[in-house]
Amino acid sequence: MLAQRIATAAVLVPLIVAGIIWLPTGWVTLIFVLLLAIGAWEWARFPGGVSVTARGLFTSLYALCALAFVWPGNGFIGGGPVAAWLLGLACVWWLGCVYWLLRFPAGWDRSMGRRDIGTASGLLVLCAAAIAVRSIHDYDHGHWLLLMLLMLVWGADTGAYCAGRTLGRHRLAPAISPGKTIEGAVGGIVAALVVATIGAVLLGYDGGRLVAFVLLGCWIAVVSIVGDLTLSMYKRYAGLKDTGGLFPGHGGVLDRVDSLLAAAPWFAIGLAWLARG
Repeated sequence: MLAQRIATAAVLVPLIVAGIIWLPTGWVTLIFVLLLAIGAWEWARFPGGVSVTARGLFTSLYALCALAFVWPGNGFIGGGPVAAWLLGLACVWWLGCVYWLLRFPAGWDRSMGRRDIGTASGLLVLCAAAIAVRSIHDYDHGHWLLLMLLMLVWGADTGAYCAGRTLGRHRLAPAISPGKTIEGAVGGIVAALVVATIGAVLLGYDGGRLVAFVLLGCWIAVVSIVGDLTLSMYKRYAGLKDTGGLFPGHGGVLDRVDSLLAAAPWFAIGLAWLARG
Protein backbone atom coordinates (compact mmCIF):
# COMPACT_ATOMS: atom_id res chain seq x y z
CA MET A 1 0.00 0.00 0.00
CA LEU A 2 2.76 2.46 0.91
CA ALA A 3 4.64 1.66 -2.31
CA GLN A 4 1.43 2.28 -4.26
CA ARG A 5 0.89 5.62 -2.56
CA ILE A 6 4.45 6.75 -3.27
CA ALA A 7 4.29 5.64 -6.91
CA THR A 8 0.96 7.41 -7.47
CA ALA A 9 2.21 10.60 -5.83
CA ALA A 10 5.44 10.46 -7.84
CA VAL A 11 3.38 10.55 -11.04
CA LEU A 12 0.64 12.98 -9.99
CA VAL A 13 2.59 15.69 -8.16
CA PRO A 14 4.90 16.64 -11.09
CA LEU A 15 1.90 16.69 -13.44
CA ILE A 16 -0.07 18.94 -11.08
CA VAL A 17 2.84 21.33 -10.57
CA ALA A 18 3.64 21.51 -14.29
CA GLY A 19 0.00 22.08 -15.18
CA ILE A 20 -0.44 24.90 -12.68
CA ILE A 21 2.76 26.63 -13.84
CA TRP A 22 2.47 26.23 -17.60
CA LEU A 23 -1.24 26.08 -18.40
CA PRO A 24 -3.39 29.23 -18.63
CA THR A 25 -6.00 29.89 -15.97
CA GLY A 26 -8.87 28.69 -18.10
CA TRP A 27 -7.33 25.27 -18.67
CA VAL A 28 -6.30 24.87 -15.03
CA THR A 29 -9.84 25.70 -13.96
CA LEU A 30 -11.45 23.40 -16.52
CA ILE A 31 -9.28 20.45 -15.46
CA PHE A 32 -10.10 21.11 -11.81
CA VAL A 33 -13.83 21.35 -12.57
CA LEU A 34 -13.69 18.04 -14.43
CA LEU A 35 -11.73 16.43 -11.59
CA LEU A 36 -14.33 17.61 -9.12
CA ALA A 37 -17.05 16.20 -11.38
CA ILE A 38 -15.65 12.80 -10.41
CA GLY A 39 -15.70 14.07 -6.83
CA ALA A 40 -19.37 14.99 -7.26
CA TRP A 41 -20.10 11.45 -8.45
CA GLU A 42 -18.42 10.19 -5.28
CA TRP A 43 -20.21 12.71 -3.04
CA ALA A 44 -23.58 11.50 -4.27
CA ARG A 45 -22.95 8.19 -2.47
CA PHE A 46 -22.88 9.80 0.96
CA PRO A 47 -26.64 9.91 1.67
CA GLY A 48 -26.90 6.20 0.83
CA GLY A 49 -29.36 4.38 -1.39
CA VAL A 50 -28.72 6.72 -4.32
CA SER A 51 -29.32 5.35 -7.81
CA VAL A 52 -26.88 5.68 -10.68
CA THR A 53 -29.34 8.04 -12.37
CA ALA A 54 -29.51 10.28 -9.31
CA ARG A 55 -25.73 10.33 -9.02
CA GLY A 56 -25.48 11.28 -12.68
CA LEU A 57 -27.98 14.10 -12.24
CA PHE A 58 -26.09 15.47 -9.24
CA THR A 59 -22.78 15.31 -11.12
CA SER A 60 -24.31 17.09 -14.12
CA LEU A 61 -25.87 19.75 -11.90
CA TYR A 62 -22.51 20.39 -10.24
CA ALA A 63 -20.72 20.66 -13.59
CA LEU A 64 -23.28 23.12 -14.98
CA CYS A 65 -23.21 25.29 -11.85
CA ALA A 66 -19.41 25.27 -11.60
CA LEU A 67 -18.93 26.18 -15.26
CA ALA A 68 -21.50 28.95 -14.94
CA PHE A 69 -19.31 30.61 -12.33
CA VAL A 70 -15.86 30.03 -13.82
CA TRP A 71 -16.52 30.38 -17.55
CA PRO A 72 -14.65 33.44 -18.91
CA GLY A 73 -16.74 36.52 -19.53
CA ASN A 74 -19.77 35.50 -17.51
CA GLY A 75 -19.43 38.36 -15.02
CA PHE A 76 -18.85 36.15 -11.99
CA ILE A 77 -15.08 35.83 -12.34
CA GLY A 78 -12.72 37.46 -9.82
CA GLY A 79 -14.70 40.08 -7.95
CA GLY A 80 -18.15 38.92 -9.10
CA PRO A 81 -20.65 39.43 -6.28
CA VAL A 82 -22.40 36.05 -6.58
CA ALA A 83 -19.12 34.15 -6.64
CA ALA A 84 -17.86 36.14 -3.65
CA TRP A 85 -21.02 35.33 -1.70
CA LEU A 86 -20.65 31.65 -2.50
CA LEU A 87 -17.05 31.68 -1.29
CA GLY A 88 -18.14 33.35 1.94
CA LEU A 89 -21.03 30.95 2.41
CA ALA A 90 -18.71 27.98 1.91
CA CYS A 91 -16.33 29.35 4.53
CA VAL A 92 -19.22 29.68 6.99
CA TRP A 93 -20.34 26.14 6.16
CA TRP A 94 -16.88 24.74 6.93
CA LEU A 95 -16.87 26.60 10.25
CA GLY A 96 -20.26 25.09 11.02
CA CYS A 97 -18.79 21.64 10.47
CA VAL A 98 -16.78 22.10 13.68
CA TYR A 99 -20.09 21.74 15.55
CA TRP A 100 -20.64 18.32 13.99
CA LEU A 101 -17.05 17.28 14.63
CA LEU A 102 -17.71 17.82 18.31
CA ARG A 103 -20.94 15.79 18.47
CA PHE A 104 -20.80 13.22 15.67
CA PRO A 105 -22.72 10.94 15.21
CA ALA A 106 -25.49 12.43 17.35
CA GLY A 107 -28.15 13.99 15.14
CA TRP A 108 -26.24 13.41 11.91
CA ASP A 109 -28.99 11.32 10.29
CA ARG A 110 -31.52 14.12 10.87
CA SER A 111 -29.34 16.88 9.45
CA MET A 112 -26.11 16.49 7.48
CA GLY A 113 -26.96 12.90 6.64
CA ARG A 114 -30.25 13.84 4.98
CA ARG A 115 -30.26 13.54 1.21
CA ASP A 116 -31.44 17.12 0.53
CA ILE A 117 -28.99 18.74 2.95
CA GLY A 118 -26.13 16.49 1.87
CA THR A 119 -26.81 17.27 -1.79
CA ALA A 120 -26.98 21.04 -1.24
CA SER A 121 -23.84 20.96 0.89
CA GLY A 122 -21.92 19.05 -1.75
CA LEU A 123 -23.02 21.44 -4.48
CA LEU A 124 -21.89 24.41 -2.39
CA VAL A 125 -18.45 23.16 -1.37
CA LEU A 126 -17.55 21.74 -4.80
CA CYS A 127 -18.61 24.88 -6.70
CA ALA A 128 -16.89 27.14 -4.16
CA ALA A 129 -13.64 25.20 -4.55
CA ALA A 130 -13.79 25.62 -8.34
CA ILE A 131 -14.44 29.35 -7.97
CA ALA A 132 -11.56 29.66 -5.50
CA VAL A 133 -9.08 27.91 -7.80
CA ARG A 134 -10.11 30.16 -10.70
CA SER A 135 -9.80 33.35 -8.65
CA ILE A 136 -6.42 32.36 -7.14
CA HIS A 137 -4.82 31.36 -10.45
CA ASP A 138 -6.20 34.52 -12.08
CA TYR A 139 -3.98 36.80 -9.96
CA ASP A 140 -0.68 38.15 -11.24
CA HIS A 141 1.72 35.31 -10.45
CA GLY A 142 -1.39 33.34 -9.55
CA HIS A 143 0.26 30.06 -10.48
CA TRP A 144 2.70 30.56 -7.60
CA LEU A 145 -0.15 31.44 -5.25
CA LEU A 146 -2.07 28.30 -6.19
CA LEU A 147 1.06 26.22 -5.71
CA MET A 148 1.50 27.89 -2.33
CA LEU A 149 -2.01 26.80 -1.35
CA LEU A 150 -1.17 23.22 -2.30
CA MET A 151 2.14 23.39 -0.43
CA LEU A 152 0.33 24.62 2.68
CA VAL A 153 -2.20 21.78 2.50
CA TRP A 154 0.41 19.15 1.68
CA GLY A 155 2.79 20.54 4.31
CA ALA A 156 0.09 20.46 6.98
CA ASP A 157 -0.86 16.91 6.02
CA THR A 158 2.76 15.72 6.06
CA GLY A 159 3.53 17.51 9.31
CA ALA A 160 0.44 16.02 10.94
CA TYR A 161 1.35 12.53 9.75
CA CYS A 162 4.95 12.74 10.99
CA ALA A 163 4.08 14.33 14.32
CA GLY A 164 1.20 11.94 14.86
CA ARG A 165 3.34 8.88 14.15
CA THR A 166 6.19 9.97 16.42
CA LEU A 167 4.49 11.98 19.17
CA GLY A 168 0.80 11.15 18.96
CA ARG A 169 -0.75 10.18 22.27
CA HIS A 170 -4.10 11.98 22.53
CA ARG A 171 -6.82 11.27 19.98
CA LEU A 172 -8.25 14.28 18.18
CA ALA A 173 -11.60 12.85 17.04
CA PRO A 174 -11.89 9.19 18.08
CA ALA A 175 -15.48 8.79 16.86
CA ILE A 176 -14.53 10.01 13.39
CA SER A 177 -10.91 9.14 12.67
CA PRO A 178 -9.23 7.21 15.51
CA GLY A 179 -5.77 7.51 13.96
CA LYS A 180 -5.61 11.30 14.15
CA THR A 181 -4.11 12.90 17.24
CA ILE A 182 -3.90 16.33 18.82
CA GLU A 183 -0.11 16.17 18.55
CA GLY A 184 -0.45 15.46 14.85
CA ALA A 185 -2.74 18.46 14.37
CA VAL A 186 -0.24 20.71 16.14
CA GLY A 187 2.55 19.30 13.97
CA GLY A 188 0.52 20.09 10.86
CA ILE A 189 -0.03 23.68 11.94
CA VAL A 190 3.67 24.14 12.73
CA ALA A 191 4.61 22.72 9.32
CA ALA A 192 2.18 25.11 7.63
CA LEU A 193 3.70 28.01 9.59
CA VAL A 194 7.13 27.14 8.22
CA VAL A 195 5.82 26.77 4.66
CA ALA A 196 3.88 30.04 4.91
CA THR A 197 6.92 31.93 6.22
CA ILE A 198 9.13 30.68 3.40
CA GLY A 199 6.37 31.36 0.88
CA ALA A 200 5.80 34.90 2.13
CA VAL A 201 9.48 35.71 1.74
CA LEU A 202 9.60 34.22 -1.76
CA LEU A 203 6.47 36.16 -2.74
CA GLY A 204 8.12 39.40 -1.61
CA TYR A 205 5.90 40.10 1.39
CA ASP A 206 7.34 42.05 4.30
CA GLY A 207 6.20 43.75 7.45
CA GLY A 208 2.52 43.44 8.23
CA ARG A 209 1.72 41.59 5.01
CA LEU A 210 4.29 38.92 5.84
CA VAL A 211 2.78 38.42 9.29
CA ALA A 212 -0.73 38.35 7.82
CA PHE A 213 0.26 35.75 5.23
CA VAL A 214 1.86 33.54 7.87
CA LEU A 215 -1.29 33.76 10.00
CA LEU A 216 -3.35 32.92 6.93
CA GLY A 217 -1.13 29.88 6.36
CA CYS A 218 -1.70 28.68 9.91
CA TRP A 219 -5.45 29.12 9.49
CA ILE A 220 -5.33 27.15 6.24
CA ALA A 221 -3.77 24.28 8.20
CA VAL A 222 -6.62 24.42 10.72
CA VAL A 223 -9.39 24.43 8.12
CA SER A 224 -7.64 21.70 6.12
CA ILE A 225 -7.92 19.49 9.20
CA VAL A 226 -11.62 20.38 9.42
CA GLY A 227 -12.03 19.43 5.76
CA ASP A 228 -10.30 16.10 6.26
CA LEU A 229 -12.39 15.20 9.31
CA THR A 230 -15.64 16.39 7.74
CA LEU A 231 -15.24 14.09 4.75
CA SER A 232 -14.37 11.34 7.21
CA MET A 233 -17.72 11.95 8.92
CA TYR A 234 -19.55 11.56 5.62
CA LYS A 235 -17.64 8.39 4.80
CA ARG A 236 -18.16 6.87 8.23
CA TYR A 237 -21.90 7.55 8.13
CA ALA A 238 -22.12 6.05 4.62
CA GLY A 239 -20.02 3.04 5.63
CA LEU A 240 -17.25 3.84 3.15
CA LYS A 241 -13.53 3.37 3.66
CA ASP A 242 -12.65 5.40 0.55
CA THR A 243 -14.79 7.59 -1.67
CA GLY A 244 -13.49 5.83 -4.78
CA GLY A 245 -10.56 4.01 -6.33
CA LEU A 246 -9.29 6.39 -9.00
CA PHE A 247 -5.85 6.81 -7.42
CA PRO A 248 -4.15 3.54 -6.43
CA GLY A 249 -3.24 3.62 -2.76
CA HIS A 250 -4.94 6.98 -2.27
CA GLY A 251 -8.62 6.23 -2.83
CA GLY A 252 -10.92 8.53 -4.76
CA VAL A 253 -10.89 12.20 -5.73
CA LEU A 254 -12.54 13.36 -2.51
CA ASP A 255 -10.03 11.36 -0.48
CA ARG A 256 -7.29 13.48 -2.06
CA VAL A 257 -8.96 16.91 -2.10
CA ASP A 258 -10.92 16.84 1.16
CA SER A 259 -8.53 19.30 2.84
CA LEU A 260 -8.30 21.44 -0.30
CA LEU A 261 -12.08 21.80 -0.52
CA ALA A 262 -12.08 23.53 2.86
CA ALA A 263 -8.82 25.45 2.40
CA ALA A 264 -9.34 26.92 -1.09
CA PRO A 265 -12.25 29.30 -0.31
CA TRP A 266 -10.50 30.60 2.80
CA PHE A 267 -7.25 31.12 0.91
CA ALA A 268 -9.05 32.97 -1.90
CA ILE A 269 -10.75 35.29 0.57
CA GLY A 270 -7.51 35.76 2.50
CA LEU A 271 -5.66 36.78 -0.69
CA ALA A 272 -8.41 39.27 -1.54
CA TRP A 273 -8.07 40.76 1.92
CA LEU A 274 -4.29 40.99 1.57
CA ALA A 275 -4.66 42.66 -1.84
CA ARG A 276 -6.91 45.34 -0.36
CA GLY A 277 -4.55 45.84 2.59
